[in-house]
Amino acid sequence: MSDRHAGEESDLGELSSGRGEASLTGWVALGFAGLLGILSLLKTLPVDLRWSAVLASACLNVFVVTIWPSSWARTPRDPAQESGWKQGVSFIRRLLWQDAEAPPLRLAISALHWQRWGVVIGNCLSVALAAIALQPLPPAALIHAMVSSSFVIVSGAAALTLAFLTLVAERFYAQDAEQSHAALSASLAGMLRVLVVCALAAALSAAWLVYLHTALDWLVHVAAVFTAAIAVEMMIRATLLWFFAPRPGRNAARIPSSLIAGMLRYRRSSLSSIGAELHDRYGIDLRQNWVLRSFVRLLPVTVVAMVACAWLLTSVVVLGPSQRAVYERFGAPVAVWPPGLHFGMPWPFGKARLVDNGAVHQIIVSGGADDSSVAAPSTPADGPTSEQMNRLWDVPHPWDTSQVIAGATGEQQSFQIVNADVRLDYREGLSDAAARAALYRSVDPESTVRSIANREVVHYLASHTLQALLETSQTAMAESVRRAIQRQLDQLSSGIEVVAVVIESVHPPTGAAAAYHDVQAAQIRAQASVAEAHGFAAGLLGNAQQQARASVTQASARAADTMAAARVQQIDFEADTVAYRLGGPAFPFEYYLSKLQKGLQNARITVIDDRLSADGRATIDLRSFSAGDLTGIAHGN
Repeated sequence: MSDRHAGEESDLGELSSGRGEASLTGWVALGFAGLLGILSLLKTLPVDLRWSAVLASACLNVFVVTIWPSSWARTPRDPAQESGWKQGVSFIRRLLWQDAEAPPLRLAISALHWQRWGVVIGNCLSVALAAIALQPLPPAALIHAMVSSSFVIVSGAAALTLAFLTLVAERFYAQDAEQSHAALSASLAGMLRVLVVCALAAALSAAWLVYLHTALDWLVHVAAVFTAAIAVEMMIRATLLWFFAPRPGRNAARIPSSLIAGMLRYRRSSLSSIGAELHDRYGIDLRQNWVLRSFVRLLPVTVVAMVACAWLLTSVVVLGPSQRAVYERFGAPVAVWPPGLHFGMPWPFGKARLVDNGAVHQIIVSGGADDSSVAAPSTPADGPTSEQMNRLWDVPHPWDTSQVIAGATGEQQSFQIVNADVRLDYREGLSDAAARAALYRSVDPESTVRSIANREVVHYLASHTLQALLETSQTAMAESVRRAIQRQLDQLSSGIEVVAVVIESVHPPTGAAAAYHDVQAAQIRAQASVAEAHGFAAGLLGNAQQQARASVTQASARAADTMAAARVQQIDFEADTVAYRLGGPAFPFEYYLSKLQKGLQNARITVIDDRLSADGRATIDLRSFSAGDLTGIAHGN
């Protein structure tokens, strides 16, 4: 019994001495965790702040190990001794009343047994910080980091510094664990090893972001899940020890090491174990084999030579026919390389940044962000036409967008809806200046072109009515939009050339296509009726004019005949007047007889005279004489 109590007291003494050395490390880790946790909540710095959350989670794991309770064993409580929370209340009361017998603050805090709660709270905070690191990197932060990489470089250097300092502490506690077999040092060395790996991963991610302009999301997620798994493991251990506390003994004062963190511990290789086993059992010493010795001796030199050759090969750049490259020497662009084989300085002193060499890209201006790069599937020349190429108005098209535009109904203003399918073909300029501008003045050329094209297409559609859009040639509309987009890109010095704007269709909405067709048919019928009415009116007017002209002509002819007859009668009258003046009374009598003769030429004459008797009938002389009348003018029969 005395030996067991002596062993327990020696373990507790070693643990107390180890805690005295590790307490400073724990509080420093807590300070780093608070600072990095606050940085992870900021959204203004142009760096990947998710690594701050990962490092803060790893620092909290280190702090949890340092405050792990010295004993979870069930010990009988002294009835005369107050509980921890009662002692805390008593201390606060004495402090408020300024009692001289109040115990020191350190003793009062230690009496509260806060370490158990601190372990649970620290593990929960570690898991919460790891969950923050699982969120995606905001696009604004990625763009700012690519534009201004100085903050990213500083963050990478800070991560390397933290990794170096943590590595020094880890080596110290690892050596102490090997010499004294202290559980606290072994567990703390494992947690510090996790912090070293996370800091190196953060530095690698910063370098990746600086040179390749992309974030290593998978690496952040792996590190976050790893630290969260360690925190969950330690929290489960603490919970089990809380509810199933061990009996007093040697194991009650032992601080457990994380099994997940132990995966990063270096273990002796199996080949060394096999060599030692062969030497101990059979006396075979592989170290005396000259082949193995030569291989081991030349292996470092070979590896260094291969790494050096691989590093020198980074100065060789092969560009395909569709590629160009802007060559940077010490970060400054010095030349634009055409397709072919080129030699420069090895990385990182020289770097070739690829640029398209005349490749034409097509975007769907009127489509959304999720289908902007999707085009209609290619079909063979003799195959059936794809359903997506159907341009009828009453069929929905996958890349149509609806736009509210101005309209007019009579003299009243209104709104109309138009569907448009617009494509844009662009490429990076072929000149060297355009290549530099496209590389350095535009982070995402496709998004830039799409946003400008959307704005100009919307502006053009909103400035015209639906009738005007349907009546205008699509080629003219496309050319107008292309010039507007190119003007905006030239003002930004983007180095992008708009090759063509293709307007596939401009039409009313699909649901209103049938009604619009009916309206158009009604308009056509109305126009036909108006044209028919105009034709009928023109025919009636022509007939009336023709009849009027005929009547006027006939009246003129009759007037001319009447005038001629009047003139003839006037001449006859004048002639008769002259004859009467010359012939005297005989002329009227002769004129009378002449007219009587003309009137009785075809008449049947019955002479009734009471002076005629039956015996003596009247005799009418029907003979004609050629002798003239008294005036000497001859008369016919």
